[in-house]
Amino acid sequence: MLSSRNSSWTARLIGLGVVANLIFAYWYLFSTPSSFQPPTVVTPPAFPWFPSHAYTQVVYPEDTDIWPYRVYKSSPFTPPYFEITKNGGDIAEGYLFFTPKTRGEKGAQQSLPVIMTSNNDLVYCLDTGTNFNDFRVQSVDGKPYLTGWQGTSKLGHGYGEWFLMDAGYNNQTVHLNGTFNTALKAEPLGLIDFHEHQVTSEGTVLVNAYNTTPFDLRAKSGDSGARWVLDSLIYEIDIKTQEVVFSWSALDHINPMDSRMPLHSYMGDGSEASPYDFFHLNSIQRLSSDTILVSSRHFWACFLISTKTGEIIWTLDGSGEDGVGSFGPLPPDGQFRYQHHARGLNITDNGFLLSLYDNHNMQDDTDAGGSKAILLDVALPPNPAVPPVVLRSMNHPSQIISNSQGNYDAELSNGNQLVVNGLIPVITEYGPSNNSTDIRWEGRFGNDNMVQSYRAFKSRWNATPTHWAPSLVFEKFETNMTAYVSWNGATQVEYWRLYEVDDAGRLKPFGQAVAQGFETVINIPNHLNKTKGIVAAAVQKGQELRLLSNRVIR
Repeated sequence: MLSSRNSSWTARLIGLGVVANLIFAYWYLFSTPSSFQPPTVVTPPAFPWFPSHAYTQVVYPEDTDIWPYRVYKSSPFTPPYFEITKNGGDIAEGYLFFTPKTRGEKGAQQSLPVIMTSNNDLVYCLDTGTNFNDFRVQSVDGKPYLTGWQGTSKLGHGYGEWFLMDAGYNNQTVHLNGTFNTALKAEPLGLIDFHEHQVTSEGTVLVNAYNTTPFDLRAKSGDSGARWVLDSLIYEIDIKTQEVVFSWSALDHINPMDSRMPLHSYMGDGSEASPYDFFHLNSIQRLSSDTILVSSRHFWACFLISTKTGEIIWTLDGSGEDGVGSFGPLPPDGQFRYQHHARGLNITDNGFLLSLYDNHNMQDDTDAGGSKAILLDVALPPNPAVPPVVLRSMNHPSQIISNSQGNYDAELSNGNQLVVNGLIPVITEYGPSNNSTDIRWEGRFGNDNMVQSYRAFKSRWNATPTHWAPSLVFEKFETNMTAYVSWNGATQVEYWRLYEVDDAGRLKPFGQAVAQGFETVINIPNHLNKTKGIVAAAVQKGQELRLLSNRVIR
C-alpha cells in the first residue's frame, strides 16, 4: 500500500511539472513582442523582457525660418531633422559627421557638432560653448579618433585649438604656440585656424593659421590705407610633444599682387582691422614624405610644396587660362574657382587623382555656374601639353550655388561619393560613377544660406563613453509607466537592464529591453506601476558597461 501511494503521488507531481512547463512555454512564446530579438547571451531569469521602441518625435516650428528638429525626453539635444531623398541604391556604411550652424539669428534650433545616422537619428552631440568645425574621424597611431576644431571665428578664418577624442571620448587638445596679430579684442582660445587639421602617418597633424601682417598694397589699388595682408601659414605639429616640425608662409613664396581676389571685398580692404586675404589656404595634405598639397581659394589653384625647402614645386591652376600654372589649361568641366578640400588619391611617381569641391562662386562673384565636385587624373611630372583629364564632374541636378565652404569625398567605403555643399545645407551621397543623377541618399538640414556645415563626412565609429552615464527619465501614469533611456555617444548598447531601487537604496532585478535608436522607449507593465525608483544599466555582449548614476524616484 505504501509503495502504491508513493507511485501515485510521483505520477501526479510529474504531471503537474509537465503542465507547468507547457504553461511557461506558452507564456514565453506568445507574450514576447513580435519585434523583439533576444541576444545570444544567457541572461538572468529575474530580468523579464519589456517591449521597447525608438523615440522619434520631430518638432516643426511655426516659424519656417527655423528648420525642423528632433527632440528627446532624456537628452537636451535637438539635432536637425533631415529632409531625405533617396533612389533605393546602396549607400555606404557609417554615420554622418557634420556641424550644423545658424547663420544669423535663425536657422538651426541648436548649433552643435553631431553624429547622425542616415535614418535621421542622433548618435552623439558634442556639447560645446564655442564655435566648431571640421568634425570627423581620423586615424592616429593606427586607432580611430574623433577630431575637430573649436575656438573663435572671424570672417573667413578663426583662432582656436584642435582636439581629438578616443573611443571613450577622452579628450586631448593640440595648441600652436606663437605671437600673432589676430585683430581680435579678446584673447582667443588658441591660434590654429578652423580650415584644416589633417593627421599624417608620422603622428603629426597639418594645420593652418592666419596672421595679420604688414604689406604695401598701394600698387594693387592706389589705396593709401591698404597696408595689411592676412598671411596664410602652415604648421606641422607633433601630436604627442606639440612641437612644430615644419612651417610655411604664403607671403614668403607668393606675391599678393597675383591674387584673383579683389582687394576690396566682403572679406577685407587691406586695413589692419580688415586685412587683405590674398591666399586663403583652406586644405593641406601630405602627398609624399617631403611634399604637401595645398589649396588656395583666392588663387583658384593647388600648389605642391617641398617640406625640405618650402619652395613651390608646381601649380595646378583652375582657371582654364593659357600659360598659367604648370599643367596647361583644364577642360571646361574640370575648371574650378574658389575651391575647397583638395585631396590627392592613388598617388604614384607617375601621377595621382585629385578631388576637390569647386564652389566656382563667392559672395561678390556669383552666377558663374553651379558648384560641383571634380575628380581629375593628374600626370606627373607636369607637362603643359598634357593637361589633367576630367574623370568626374558632379554638378547637382538643381544647380546648387555655394559661395563658400564644402568638401568632396570621392570614395566612400563602398565606392560611393559624398558631396557637401557648405553654405548650402545639403549633403549628397552619389553612386560610384560620373552620374550626378544617381543620388543614392540626400539630406537637407536647413534653409539655403541660413544653416551651414563647413564640411561633413561619413565614417564608421564605435564608442563607449567613459565620463558620463546613461540618462533616464520616466513618465508615470495611474495604470502604466514609460521609461526613456539614452547614452550620448554610445554606439554598441544591445539592451538596457533595469533595477528597482527600494527604500533602503538596495537594487534588485526589475526587467530589460532591447536598445532602439538614440533614445529607447521602454513600456513598463501595469502590474509594476507601483515601483518608486529605477536605475538602468547599458549591456553589451552580456556585460553591464555602465550603471546609471542618478536614480529616478516617483
